[in-house]
Amino acid sequence: MARSSKEQVASNRQRIVAAASELFRSRGYDAVGIADVMKAAGMTQGGFYKHFATKEALACEAWNAGFAAVEAAWARPAGDGAGNDGSSIPAIVDYYLSVQPPEHRCPMQGHGEDAARSHEGGALRSAYADGAGALYETFLTKACKTMDEDRARLLFAAMVGANMLGRASGEADWTKEIKKAVLDAAK
Repeated sequence: MARSSKEQVASNRQRIVAAASELFRSRGYDAVGIADVMKAAGMTQGGFYKHFATKEALACEAWNAGFAAVEAAWARPAGDGAGNDGSSIPAIVDYYLSVQPPEHRCPMQGHGEDAARSHEGGALRSAYADGAGALYETFLTKACKTMDEDRARLLFAAMVGANMLGRASGEADWTKEIKKAVLDAAK
């Protein structure tokens, strides 16, 4: 059997990471097994250890990739000259508060409970803290162009909290009111 090229190995690894990212966000770390990830990636379970030493190592890479993608989207310049709002603070807050399929929700929401349950000083908690911290800093950097830093901090916390309350309550009417208030505060 021929060996995979470096490009194929990298492509396979990326497929595994992408599948894991969606599964971990939608089901949670403990509910996803290596077999689930490999099946979603269209690969056999036996190939997993060619790419990762442990499930935790995969989760860290998947979480890091998810946080990096959100950070890049938030860091984009606002507006594109074609009437799109780009990634302005109101656009970020509006998108963040919109209902997303579980596999596409923000990693802060998708991995928060798993990180809280993981052991202190562990790789998962560290990946979460670094990723969420980077999103916080990116949000503050952008927000502080149009508001003071304390207001930006409150808006970030309100956005994350309103999203969590909405998801946990099945988007109850009262959470829609909270989300509207947070979005209004972003404008």
